[in-house]
Amino acid sequence: MLRVIKHNLGVYFMVIACLDFALVGACAKILSEELPSIEIMFFRNIIGVFFMLYMISKLKIHKEEGHFWLLVFRGVVGTLSLYLFFYNVSHISLGGAFAFQKTSPIFITLIAFFVFKENIGLKGIFAILIAFGGVLLVSQPWANTANHTGFDLKNSSLGVLSGFFAALALTSVRQLRKFYPTEKIAFSFILIGAIMPAISMLVGEFYAPKELDFIIAPFVIPSLKAWIFIIIMGVLGTIYQIHITKAYGVAKKAGIVAGVSYLDVVFSLIIGLFLGDDLPSFMVFMGIIGIIFGGLILVKRK
Repeated sequence: MLRVIKHNLGVYFMVIACLDFALVGACAKILSEELPSIEIMFFRNIIGVFFMLYMISKLKIHKEEGHFWLLVFRGVVGTLSLYLFFYNVSHISLGGAFAFQKTSPIFITLIAFFVFKENIGLKGIFAILIAFGGVLLVSQPWANTANHTGFDLKNSSLGVLSGFFAALALTSVRQLRKFYPTEKIAFSFILIGAIMPAISMLVGEFYAPKELDFIIAPFVIPSLKAWIFIIIMGVLGTIYQIHITKAYGVAKKAGIVAGVSYLDVVFSLIIGLFLGDDLPSFMVFMGIIGIIFGGLILVKRK
C-alpha cells in the first residue's frame, strides 16, 4: 500500500492542487459581486509576490539566465490570459470559465506545429477536432444572445483567447527553463500579473469604457466581507502553488499528472452549482467533455 501511495504521490498532489485552484475561482466568483475582475486579479497576484520572494530567497539552484525579454513576454501573455480568465469567472458559469482555460493544449499543439515544425499526427488532429467541437458546443456562436449561463460571443471569444494566451505563456516556458529556475519564472509572471492590473486600475480612474471592462476598470474599496475572501483567496493561491510544484516534482510521469489537472474543471462545475450557477445544458456539458477529452489526448501524446 505504501509503495502504491509513493508511486502515485504526484497524482494525489495534483488532485489537491485542482481543488485549491477551483476554490480560488470560487473566491473570485464571490468577490465579483462587488469588485471588478481586474482588481480581484491584482489582489490574487500581489499576495503571491510575497510568497514567491520567500521561495526565491531559499533558492540554491543557479542557472545561466538570459533571454530577459522572453521572460517579460511570458509574464505579459500569462497576465493577459488571467485578465480574460478572471473576467469570465465573473460573467459566466465557473465550470465554463475553467473549460475555456483548458483549451490551451490545442493552441500549444498548433504553435508547436507551425512555429517549431513538430509533427501533430493523426491522433493530434483528431484530438484538436474533438476539443474544437467542444468549444463550439460551449460557446454556441450561432446563438444571437447570451443563454442562461452567460455564454455569448464576447464572453466565449474572450474565453478562447484566454486559452490562447495561456498556450503562448506555457510554450515560452519551454525555452525559459534552460536559463531560469522555475521559481524565478513564476515570480516574474506573478510580479507582472500585479503590475499590469495596477496600471489598468490607474487608467480606469480616468478612462473606463464599458466595452473594455475586461482590461480597464477603476479601483473599488473592498468591504470587510471582500477583504476576508481576498485573504482566503491569497492563502489558497499560495497553497495551490505549493501543491502543483510538489505534483510535478515527485511525478513519475508528468503526462499523467498533466491529465489529472483537468479535474479542476469538474471541481469548478460542482462548486459553481453551490454558488448559484445553473446546471449546464446538455449541449454545454457535452462541449466541456469534448474540451477535456481532446485536451487529455493532446497531453497524453506528449
